[in-house]
Amino acid sequence: MDIGYMVEIFPKLIAMLPITLSIIVTSAILGLLLSIAITALRIKKIKFLSPILEAYISFMRSVPILLLLFIVYYGLPVFFSLFNLDINDLSGIVAAIITLIIFNGAYLSEILRPAYLSIDKGQHEAANSLGYTPFAKFRKIVIPQMAPIALPGLGNAIIYLIHDTSLVFTIGVVDILGKANLILASSYGENKVEVYFTIALIYWALCLLSDRMVKLFENHTYLSKIEKRRMFGSKNTMQYHKFGKGNIQSHSD
Repeated sequence: MDIGYMVEIFPKLIAMLPITLSIIVTSAILGLLLSIAITALRIKKIKFLSPILEAYISFMRSVPILLLLFIVYYGLPVFFSLFNLDINDLSGIVAAIITLIIFNGAYLSEILRPAYLSIDKGQHEAANSLGYTPFAKFRKIVIPQMAPIALPGLGNAIIYLIHDTSLVFTIGVVDILGKANLILASSYGENKVEVYFTIALIYWALCLLSDRMVKLFENHTYLSKIEKRRMFGSKNTMQYHKFGKGNIQSHSD
């Protein structure tokens, strides 16, 4: 293996990292927001929406992400043409972000929903009896107890998202892997092992960094979960007041 060649191409590959990171961050944030909305609607069990959401989630979990990329990139212009809208100049980056958002919206919903349902009903009753507003209850009671349960799954989802971005070069996005293909094309396919191994090291570093960040959140939320259980663990209303109703209310919005 030619280490010198790996060192030589590393700056060229790492220069494409901002494109990869922009796709990852945008898709992760918007995908999470979409999954929260989907989870809320599924929990409410709206009669006419539930079958649609279940079908959407089933479809997204069943279709390979590469195929979904092609459907969005080539299919959206065809779909919008039915309404006399021309989006034939849809960029690969936009198509990739749209694909990853709708894919992760479904995937993350399957993580958030059981995490929410794992919270004992007594926790909600306790917060209501203490005068918490819905937003205060969600922020101070629900999220701290959901987070330790959902974070491991969310951490895995981020890793999968990083992996999925390696496929966006197939629709013309010049990211890290897209740049690697250009390097290989200019060198007539020489040093393939060095090129791909350098990319593997970059993705490894990205996954290690994201895993470390998730573990930091896990450590923080675990302590928060213990504290919330101490305050709201009992189903007996008198037990809640034992901690001092006025004192707890002073912390609510």
